[in-house]
Amino acid sequence: MAEREKVYCQTIYDPACTAGLQSTWGFGNQLFVFPGRKPTLYPENQLHCRRLQEIREVRWDIDLYHPVMRKLVNESHNIFVMLQKHAAEKAVGGSIHPLILKSSRQYIAVLIAYSDELKKLADATIDEDKKENYLDLLRLLKMSELIWSLCEILFLDSPAGGLVITQLLDWIRIHFTDEETILQILQEDRPDSHQFYWDSVYRLVLQGQIDHARRLLSKHTAAYSDNFQSIDDLLKRMPIFSQMSRGHSVAEFDMKWRHWQDDAQRRLEEQEFASNKQLRTICRILAGEEAVFTELQDICGTWYHMLVSKMLYQHPTVKAIDLQYYVQSCLDVYRNSQQRLGELDNILLVALEFDIHQVIKESSSMFSNWWFVAHLTDLLQHCGQLEAHKLQYGSNLREFLLLDYASSLMSNKSLWVVGVSYLDHCPEFGRHYLENFIENMPIETERKAQKLLNICKERNMTEQARSICKVVGMRHLNNKRLGAALTWFLRSKDVAFATVIAEKFLLEYSESGSFTNLDLIDNLGPSMLLSNRLTFLGKYREFHKLYEDGDFFAAGSLLLSLLDSRLAPKEFWLTLLKDAIPLLEARELIFSSSDTYQLMHCLEELTKEFDVMKQKDGKRRSFSEHEKEKLDLLKLGLTRNLSRAIVTEGSIKLS
Repeated sequence: MAEREKVYCQTIYDPACTAGLQSTWGFGNQLFVFPGRKPTLYPENQLHCRRLQEIREVRWDIDLYHPVMRKLVNESHNIFVMLQKHAAEKAVGGSIHPLILKSSRQYIAVLIAYSDELKKLADATIDEDKKENYLDLLRLLKMSELIWSLCEILFLDSPAGGLVITQLLDWIRIHFTDEETILQILQEDRPDSHQFYWDSVYRLVLQGQIDHARRLLSKHTAAYSDNFQSIDDLLKRMPIFSQMSRGHSVAEFDMKWRHWQDDAQRRLEEQEFASNKQLRTICRILAGEEAVFTELQDICGTWYHMLVSKMLYQHPTVKAIDLQYYVQSCLDVYRNSQQRLGELDNILLVALEFDIHQVIKESSSMFSNWWFVAHLTDLLQHCGQLEAHKLQYGSNLREFLLLDYASSLMSNKSLWVVGVSYLDHCPEFGRHYLENFIENMPIETERKAQKLLNICKERNMTEQARSICKVVGMRHLNNKRLGAALTWFLRSKDVAFATVIAEKFLLEYSESGSFTNLDLIDNLGPSMLLSNRLTFLGKYREFHKLYEDGDFFAAGSLLLSLLDSRLAPKEFWLTLLKDAIPLLEARELIFSSSDTYQLMHCLEELTKEFDVMKQKDGKRRSFSEHEKEKLDLLKLGLTRNLSRAIVTEGSIKLS
């Protein structure tokens, strides 16, 4: 962050901050800043009041959060993922270079597409602040496209023999287009009367767009004069390397070029265009005269446009590695005109010097986000251009930059999913970063929680998945949504909180005599085995269903097993014993004599439990009037049932 050129700042007007600031990291590209000393006490009306400290949030890389930039992020992510997939497939065998070049051109196409969209938005808006924002982003994408295209020529798409003039011409034609002016000129009744007629002709010649230049010259009123026909003949016969190189050697092209340029120089020496200054200027360009490029520096506009134009007419077979030796003369022209070289110029210069590491470093400083350097470095790594710098960053440079880019995405509520994908392709530290992000990510909705759980499941992040479930479950628990809370705690297999929820359901039943969230409780299935309380809750609900269905024998058997296994909590025994009363009074004998003795034993143990409680805390937990009434009914029922059971069992034995 310290290297960034463009940082959006806001002055903090707060006396509490005069002694300095302290900060703590937030989430991703987020920092919390607060006064760096103890709060000051201010006297007021004989009282002291503490000045409240304000916590301010600082973010960076936020230009990626603009709607247009978000679309760029998503589209470039698809390109990135496809490249990683195909690169992994090709790793076993086969060339990956065509895939790298294809991906690079797709990235450039994305930059161009969203540059056009930003330009339309800037032209359409009347709000000055919004317009300026659009134009800032547009400049960002234009510079990205310019640098990326040059890096593609130099590092990714090196032609056979390293001859690059054809690609460099395409590069400046794209970035120094003059189509609108040329169309206006051609629509004039007398095109040559347009104020920019000759400037456009010069620019076309400087960019090697010979056919377009001849077309403009043919619209001149004197197009059929000898001078115009002579310059047209020179332009028409100008050797074009991209055409000549097919089936011909570089030496053959160079020889033909020299013959053609000698002819242009001869015509200059013979003063063939002395009567027409503009045509003479064109011929001077074709002859590669040094001075003419200085005279046309405003037409070129930049030193790198001039460099390519000079190479076209002075060294058309220049190799990429030799371009750096011709840069200085072009730089001197623009320095002499008091034009200050900026950071963009510095990046292009180090690129021409084939210093890849410095290109990435300078770009990291100039651009306000990590998008450019992360994706470009990924391509350079895949084509083997960064091996020399592998040990300087703890991991390789590619992963170092991808981690920073992913971190900036993880801070955004709509881009964090994209950030996860980039971390997946950081083999050394990506998983560690992702685990930390997931553990600290705010979970605003259950939909987001579900997305996070799917991410954890796909990557076997068990602990993080449990943490997410616990966070959401606690939120529901605090909002007294017991059913939803239990669902999330079951997913996290959290025994402690599942037990707490089960006890709350039981307490709710004790107080109201009915269960809520019956669908959930009825469908616990194997999940009820997570804790004893949950098991009891499920089995107790099953007891009620059996009773409601009229299966009294099964209900009675289940009730006894809950008491006998000690699965039921002691504080719930009274409820279970009260539930036994209707079964004791049933017309059919549900409980045998041994069953009845077991129920009597439970009642006796429960009564003793009250006495133990009295001895421990000095307070006696007495039965309420309602409970006493129920206990009397229970004792009566047990007595009657026992006598019925003894008679019945005796009759059976007699028979």
